[in-house]
Amino acid sequence: MLAVASLTMNFGQKILFENVNIKFTAGNCYGLIGANGTGKSTFLKILTRELEATTGQIIVEPGKRMGWLRQDISGHDHRRVLDVVLMGHADLWKIVEEKELLSSKADFTDADGARLGDLEEKFAEMDGWSQESNAAEVLTDLGVEPGLHEKTMGELNQATKVRVLLAQAVFSKPDILLLDEPTNNLDIPAMVWLENYLANYEGLVIVVSHDRHFLNRVCTHTCDVDYRTVRIFSGPYDVYQAQEQLARAHRSKESGRVERQVEKLKKFVERFKSNAARSKQATSRVKLINELSGQKVLPSSRVSPRLYFRVAKPSGQDIVNLENVTVRYEGGDRDIIKNFSARIDRGDRVAIVGRNGVGKTTLVRTILGEIAPVKGKITWSNTTNRAYFPQEGGTLFEGKKDLSIYDWIRQYTENQDINAIRAMLGRMLFSGDDVKKAVGVLSGGERVRCCLSMVMLAEANTLVLDEPTGHLDMESIEALQEALEEFTGTLIVISHDREFIDQVANRVIVMDDFKPGEATPITDWKGDYLGYRSTRGLE
Repeated sequence: MLAVASLTMNFGQKILFENVNIKFTAGNCYGLIGANGTGKSTFLKILTRELEATTGQIIVEPGKRMGWLRQDISGHDHRRVLDVVLMGHADLWKIVEEKELLSSKADFTDADGARLGDLEEKFAEMDGWSQESNAAEVLTDLGVEPGLHEKTMGELNQATKVRVLLAQAVFSKPDILLLDEPTNNLDIPAMVWLENYLANYEGLVIVVSHDRHFLNRVCTHTCDVDYRTVRIFSGPYDVYQAQEQLARAHRSKESGRVERQVEKLKKFVERFKSNAARSKQATSRVKLINELSGQKVLPSSRVSPRLYFRVAKPSGQDIVNLENVTVRYEGGDRDIIKNFSARIDRGDRVAIVGRNGVGKTTLVRTILGEIAPVKGKITWSNTTNRAYFPQEGGTLFEGKKDLSIYDWIRQYTENQDINAIRAMLGRMLFSGDDVKKAVGVLSGGERVRCCLSMVMLAEANTLVLDEPTGHLDMESIEALQEALEEFTGTLIVISHDREFIDQVANRVIVMDDFKPGEATPITDWKGDYLGYRSTRGLE
């Protein structure tokens, strides 16, 4: 159905992948994974011909329709939401546009009438009159309320725009579906809907995602973008990971074997290079050394940071107590949170979950004292030492864009020893001259690593983390997860990553969708997130 032949892509001297040959077949879902910057989104753009490869061919079976969700959600601000979804069926939308153009002509001719009749016939063949209701149904399934369907895209927030564009990609059931980070900004019910949709999809799906749970649920194959190529593994992410760990161990052993053989040959040459009787043997071994030395394994693009959250001083049993807390946005007329009570004790590992906009960050900022409740009381134990990771760095980088990474991190530690700070930054993949880079030019992932460095330096017994996995690749997410599993203090974390929450949390505060004029319903689930999802039919 879709294939790439001898595909190479490079930007200047940087080679993303070279001489890639892959055939994608219908009925399969391929998860495209790799470290940040390896070219996953670029690969999708090449498949859609939005971007031209350096060399190679894209072969699409004739007559097959393609739909895709980009990471870039700009544009369409003047268009009606339903129209944006309908645009996902390109052939149908062309007919709609031409019909509107002909119908609006002031000098409508007989030829125009004949053409309009042809268009109406094609429109009916495509079941055009039902498509708008189909589009509305998909939007609703993805959590876009019917009241928003007639609005323009410019009236929607970023999270809702992503859902609309996802609906655009899937509603017409194209033969080939390309999805770039489709789970961004989806709540759990919407994710489950998408997983079920893709599980029953008869066409070809290629999806880029860092959500391991999602990849395990929907993928039949895993495509790894690494070592300057794209390799296909049969099975979902967990199967790929096991296979790749074995392959990595084999490569390491093979590399060690070659190095030992080279050293052995070098000793022979050194010993007999001056021996006339053995000079030919020494010469042949020099040639073999050169051949073996040329067998260098390309380094992996995957590099994992080394995180460790040390607790300088343990807390007491009590951490924080919330009593009948009510929160309202300043100047607003609706209670975001109403009469909420909870107690968090030492060792609790609390995940706060819910879709974007329900008030998760507001709840955390209220707990921390950054937002004053309009009613109720919040009491922290004086034995706690807190470290806070704000979503996407919050205001931590504002007015400091010219500071180097090194100078930025120095603000957050009393230990000003240059070697200690450099060692910390090195563990977070900022080595050498990287520490001199201005924070104003950092990528999203680099900013997250800076903020995690700040949290580690605090050596706090209570961590409050707001979306810490955002912008991180899988290796960094897994390193963070392992570090939090070993953390001996108390954790409060906001996340949409189900695999991450399943591993680090033993309690979940679920903030459900609210109805207009009402506060957000909150469930304090005293158990793991998997158990909660199972009881709600979300697993």
